[in-house]
Formats: sequence, structure tokens, C-alpha cells
Amino acid sequence: MTSKKLAVILSVYKNDRPLEFEWCIRSLLEQTYKEIDLWIQFDGKVDPGIESFLQTLGKDSVYVRKRSENKGLAFSLNELLAEVLQRDYAYIARMDADDLCLPERFEHQIDYMESHPDVDIVGGYIREVDEHGKGIALVRYPLAHEEMKHFFGKRNPLAHMTVLFRKSYFTKAGLYPTHTHKDEDTMFWLQGFLSGCVFANINKVVVNVRVTSDFYRRRAGWKKSFSDFRNRCTIIRSLHLSSRNYLFAFGRFLLFICPFPWVIHVAYKFLR
Repeated sequence: MTSKKLAVILSVYKNDRPLEFEWCIRSLLEQTYKEIDLWIQFDGKVDPGIESFLQTLGKDSVYVRKRSENKGLAFSLNELLAEVLQRDYAYIARMDADDLCLPERFEHQIDYMESHPDVDIVGGYIREVDEHGKGIALVRYPLAHEEMKHFFGKRNPLAHMTVLFRKSYFTKAGLYPTHTHKDEDTMFWLQGFLSGCVFANINKVVVNVRVTSDFYRRRAGWKKSFSDFRNRCTIIRSLHLSSRNYLFAFGRFLLFICPFPWVIHVAYKFLR
């Protein structure tokens, strides 16, 4: 097996829909940057349409791992990392199975990394789109390391589906934590900051993120909101950030446990 310069890892599970998955994969295969291998993990059983689509590709740049038991995103990503970190990829990128990469995403991000050899991880802006692909919102993130670190006191400084890693990130920070409640990326960024990783974003939209009818529901509720609040307090304390961030975190927690969906919608829009 001949490794290329970039490995893209993504996990797929039973709730992922075949058509959206197909659009996602095609957006990866049609990148202007061509030295890409795709590594896909089945996190338990998936829709038969997904398997059928993958069988039609016939590409030696798409590698599929299957597992009958669902073990969660962090576990799946770590399984994929165990594979790709053994090989000679210079970069490893993340992608979600229902989002769309813009065609020049990896070209822009790798160009940035090549000209900034001190940076261990780079993300970018996202555009939220509805189920028909219509744009809803443009989400920007801070660009430079120190600004991102202070931003982390309130919100995540990276969109998980946009990130591209240098191998050095994993050497410094290790793998994804598997003990969290659907916020493995948040605590993985904390591991990175505490381990001396250098963070950056590029000021370009790199991924269109699909916002479905259950998008906000999955980001609310007592268990998820309490986990987010506890983790944010850990971040503030561990990185010695301003104590004013605790007030923001507590206010956000109160809004996200509200039983009214429209409140969750507004809170996410302004407090993401």
C-alpha cells in the first residue's frame, strides 16, 4: 500500500443517510488537491445504501474498516488514527459523514501548513446549510493561536469537521479522549493546548455543515449541557483564562437546558 501525503478520516454510523454520505465522499474525491487517501470506519452497522455506494467506487485510495458494534466517534477516530499514524502521511484531516468540503479546502490548508511549519493544527470557517443546501449562516473563528486560546474560554476555537493535523499534534497531545459525553473534540483541543500544540484557522470557508431538524436537539438537554459546562470550567481553570468566562459558561448552561426549542435555536446562534 502506497501512502499519499494526506489521510482523511471519518466515521459513519447507523443514522448517516446514504445520499448525504455520497455527497460527502464525492466532495472529498473531487478536491483540487489530489494526494489523498480516505479512511472510513463503520461504527457499528450502517445503512446498506452506504455499503453499496462504496462498492461502486473501485478506488485504491478509499479504505474501509468495519465493526458490528457501535462504540462512539472518539473510539472510531482513534482506531483510524492507529492505522494512519503508522504510515508516512504528512497530514491527517477530519471530516463528518454528512457535510461537504469545498473543492479547494485541502489545497488551502496544506498551503498554509507548508508556509507555517510551527503550526500543528489548522481549521477554517464553516457555512451552515439547510437540508436543501441553502446557506443559513457563516461561522467565523479566530485565526491566531493566542486569540484562539482566549476564545476557548467561551467556545471551541475550531470546527471539528474542518481540522487538518500535522502528525506532531498526536505526538504531543495523544489521541482522542474516550470518556467524554459527545464532546471529544473539546477536550482534545484542551490536550493540545496543554501539550504545547500550535493552533490556527484560515480565513476561508472550507466546509458546508448540514443543519438538520435534530441539529439543535442534539446540542441541548441536561446531560449534554452539564457536560459542556463542566468541561468549559476545566478549560478555563487549566489554561488560566479570565474568571469572567465562568459567568458566560453558566449562562450558556441555563439557556441550553431550557425546554423551549426556539430558545435553544437562538442560544446556539449567538452563543455557539
